[in-house]
Amino acid sequence: MKADKIWKFSSFLCIMEHYANRGDIHNSEKMFHRMRQAGYVSRARPYQTLLQAYINAKAPAYGIRERMKADNIFPNKSFAGQLAQVDAFRKTAVSDLLD
Repeated sequence: MKADKIWKFSSFLCIMEHYANRGDIHNSEKMFHRMRQAGYVSRARPYQTLLQAYINAKAPAYGIRERMKADNIFPNKSFAGQLAQVDAFRKTAVSDLLD
């Protein structure tokens, strides 16, 4: 039974990575949701893949930090760098000029 669960996790993750590489946020979120329904919560890898989808789509990820906090996921250094890329409220050189 445990091997079956690992196989499902890697299958979900593989499909989600494919969507993330294309920048397809909608389908990446759907796969993330299905992984949660299957019981794969509190793992950092699905969050990293989801963030990659937002980075490739060049879209801000609103509320991703709160979602991670709710699942007790704490980013390492490289993961924190990815989070900074999709932060909608970050300061940039242009925003400093506008202030």
